[in-house]
Amino acid sequence: MSDRPQTVAAILDVAGRYLKEREIEHPMLVTQLLLSHVLRCGRLELFLKHDCQLNDNQLQLMRNGTKRLSQGEPLQYITGQTQFMGHDFLVDKRVLIPRPETELLVEALLSHHELLAIDNPFIADVGTGSGCIVISLALAKPDAIYTAIDTSKDAVELARTNATNLGVAEKITFFPCKFTDAVDPGSLNCLVANLPYIPTAEHEELPVHIRNHEPRSALDGGPDGLDIIRQLLPDMAKALKPGGLIFLEIGHNQADRVVALLKSNGFVDIRITQDLGRKDRMVSALRAP
Repeated sequence: MSDRPQTVAAILDVAGRYLKEREIEHPMLVTQLLLSHVLRCGRLELFLKHDCQLNDNQLQLMRNGTKRLSQGEPLQYITGQTQFMGHDFLVDKRVLIPRPETELLVEALLSHHELLAIDNPFIADVGTGSGCIVISLALAKPDAIYTAIDTSKDAVELARTNATNLGVAEKITFFPCKFTDAVDPGSLNCLVANLPYIPTAEHEELPVHIRNHEPRSALDGGPDGLDIIRQLLPDMAKALKPGGLIFLEIGHNQADRVVALLKSNGFVDIRITQDLGRKDRMVSALRAP
């Protein structure tokens, strides 16, 4: 990229080709998204600004961002933000980048009429990360009581910031600790969790932008991917009231094993939900009354 001022069209062309040569996925799209962030405009607005000149600061931001993209760093960490359930969330290397698939957990919970009919249900989000799940729930159902738990103090700090930015910090209690230190037995109406579920061997095969940049602790679930879920399920069952609900995100080939784990821990009415790619992605269940 030249040191002299350049137009939007020139930057899109040069940066896009630079990323394509380095085999970055969707090079033109990520270039457009990065430049729209730098110029603080919508991506489609770029096509109305083709002849506009970037100033020195904007050029430097594009150089730095393009270099980071070329090294496999996720665009969301470079811009410091992402969208989830239509809301803007801050993200950085302290937390996993929220995926569209995880929206299934929020949608499933919000469509459960029996749960929504309870006055002030007590809902816990385990492994909250950026807080995207619990914050989205609090925005959609503000009359519930929410607890967000994560063993990472750094993640909880960011989740609390997101809750403040989105106006629901007072509706959520954040705990940087183990699950059993935050929730009393028989206290929850509902529990939702996107826990690590990637098998250790498969972690090494993930794309570089995930493997080398996103926190391994939020992805690696041990040899079969189910170590954390297996460890926490007994305590989760104890924390739920009889008839309480659990919603878990799972790997595409883990449904049978997760169903067996749920049954062995006293859960009934177990249901599997597929994502848009028709892969098993979420399991819900009821603690036996």
